Amino acid sequence: MKKVLFLIHTLGAGGAEKVLINLVNNLDQSKYDITLMTVIDTGIFKQDIAKGIKYKTIFKLPHGNAKKSEEKSGSLHENYSCIKAIMKKSYTVFWRYANCAKIYKHFIKEKYDYEIAFLEGICAKIIASSNNDKSIKYSWVHVDLLNERKSESFFRNLDEEKKIYGQFNKIVCVSNVVKNSVKQKLGIKEQKLETLYNIIDSKEISNKSLDRIELVKDCLTFVSVGRLSNQKGYDRLIDAATKLKKENAKFKIYIIGEGPEKKNLESQIEKNNMSDVIYLLGFKKNPYVYMNFADVFICSSRAEGFSTVASEAVVLGKPCIVTDCSGMRELFGEEGQYGFITENSTEGIYDGMDKFIKNNKMLAEYAERAKEGAKRFDVNIALKTIERNLLDDF
Repeated sequence: MKKVLFLIHTLGAGGAEKVLINLVNNLDQSKYDITLMTVIDTGIFKQDIAKGIKYKTIFKLPHGNAKKSEEKSGSLHENYSCIKAIMKKSYTVFWRYANCAKIYKHFIKEKYDYEIAFLEGICAKIIASSNNDKSIKYSWVHVDLLNERKSESFFRNLDEEKKIYGQFNKIVCVSNVVKNSVKQKLGIKEQKLETLYNIIDSKEISNKSLDRIELVKDCLTFVSVGRLSNQKGYDRLIDAATKLKKENAKFKIYIIGEGPEKKNLESQIEKNNMSDVIYLLGFKKNPYVYMNFADVFICSSRAEGFSTVASEAVVLGKPCIVTDCSGMRELFGEEGQYGFITENSTEGIYDGMDKFIKNNKMLAEYAERAKEGAKRFDVNIALKTIERNLLDDF
């Protein structure tokens, strides 16, 4: 039996975290002895780890993250404040200069056949510092490294980042756009790069979408799910919606998620007099029931890698409006066969919403397109590809 270690920063509510849970929960435990390790012991998805999978962590939070709630994501970005901003800067500096070889040696005692850094930055530094010469090492990259540069702050410079990623046997990229960004930024050779799309558990999503919620639909309803960060572009969504309201359009937008931009977005909604149109619902353990309730899913992101939540919206057969950022044309087709792709701007978001508001026929048309696109998401095929290309490859 092969021993496999997956390392991720936390198991807070996020796309990469959800994809990892889908992956480890569906791998064949008769073939693989699986350990899931977090850098920080927090996250709502801890409770979703399947029986038989070992869970370990490097650092426990001071208060043990004891108060668990289905209305809390367990993300380190939750309840953002000035104090947390200062702590975040200190935390970043710590990892920039940390001796990851010592951290690995102290906290990762077992010997594994495969060691997998499932997130950029910290996780990549730790696994690249492994003292296990016999293990096969992979790094997963979920973002376009040229447009989403958050992880580079954990490296002293570009040369160190290149050196770290150069030590992996393979780098797994969630889309071809991501693969090209890794190649261009880090100079990794093509033969060490692999594109594997995110694993989406269609059955689980469909089942959870059938729960009931206390919302009443009295107009066209949009939904978006994501971290409240600059990357997700919710400021642009609010501006686009404000323009539509001034034109007397009737609609509502529900946004699900927590993050550092929450207070700014709340202020923007109040300033624009949009409190009766846009609702920030916070984190929801089951976002699928809200996605299923809405008429249209919308993604206003400035940058993505291969959007997990947009993939999940397709699985639910939801008409989708998405900005033309990394991975979207791979997901929805170069010509938008499975969803409506807009210009990556406030005006583009406005244009997409305006078209759906004015033309009800588009709802049925793009629902059918999404259903056709959903046929591509087969968890068993995805698992076989991962096993064949990675875990049975050496």
